[in-house]
Amino acid sequence: MKRKDPATKNQKYLAIFLAVTMLLSAGMIYFTGDLDRDKENDVSSSETGDVPIMVSFFQIQGKHVQHDFNSIADGLKMSPEGVTNAIYVDLQKTEGTPLEAVFGNKQTMNVSFSYGADVTKRYGASYGNESGFELHMIPEQRFNMPLNAQAMPYDGYNILDRTNGTYNIWNVVGSPSIIGPIQAVTRVINVLEGNETSDTEYDNILSQADLKGCIYQQVNKKTNSSEIPAEQYYRDLKKLDDGSYVQTSIFLNLESEVNEKIKAYQANSSERGVSYNLTTMGDITKLVISSDFESVYNESSLLNINK
Repeated sequence: MKRKDPATKNQKYLAIFLAVTMLLSAGMIYFTGDLDRDKENDVSSSETGDVPIMVSFFQIQGKHVQHDFNSIADGLKMSPEGVTNAIYVDLQKTEGTPLEAVFGNKQTMNVSFSYGADVTKRYGASYGNESGFELHMIPEQRFNMPLNAQAMPYDGYNILDRTNGTYNIWNVVGSPSIIGPIQAVTRVINVLEGNETSDTEYDNILSQADLKGCIYQQVNKKTNSSEIPAEQYYRDLKKLDDGSYVQTSIFLNLESEVNEKIKAYQANSSERGVSYNLTTMGDITKLVISSDFESVYNESSLLNINK
């Protein structure tokens, strides 16, 4: 049998691995522009406002975001209620893994968003109605902004118009920075300031997860437009020091036929070189699969949990 091209296999793996179309994986926000234009071009085009300028966060007046940002749980604590799916990626950990081709790394994020600075962590939340926002960790605390970008004061923060009014994309600087449509950004600020409630719907399944050291983490829930075999679903992936991978899936009220399917594959998993650990605690089912990356990919394909 002819082996699939690695790039093709990684793309297929993404479809199985993520299961939902999200602003993070689909690339909702991408900016164009060459950040390496020469000085002469900068001067000639600066009158149009097309050329970005590097701005230090310290130059931005008003409040800056200061919030823990080391897991999907931290992102959800900044997210208004109603998140239908969310994903968190540590872009420092994608480097050298097959997921680098899917999510990129801290340098490719720099180019994709025309920041002029590396992005080390990324979170995206979706609300099922084509709305959402992202959080980006930028350790250099600076990025490129359109020349003469407008700022809108809001509850002590300055929300920056990222695209000079061309699109509805705005930034709030800090650790992490917020990026998204103005309506979404103001709601995140409302959460930070205690004027709106954060999303706690996934706390139950997240309490069963080890949130440290993950390459990526995902949560989603069953809606009219989603097809998952549980009310809620969490998944993460870790790379161990020996080069193997551990994939954890946690379900709230998993469908019985899917649970039986998992048990059936668990029975002869050692023949495929995969280790299973399946536990049930009330309405929570937790499945941990470990092996090399390709075997984890193959097992996900066999289980096809995301239908």
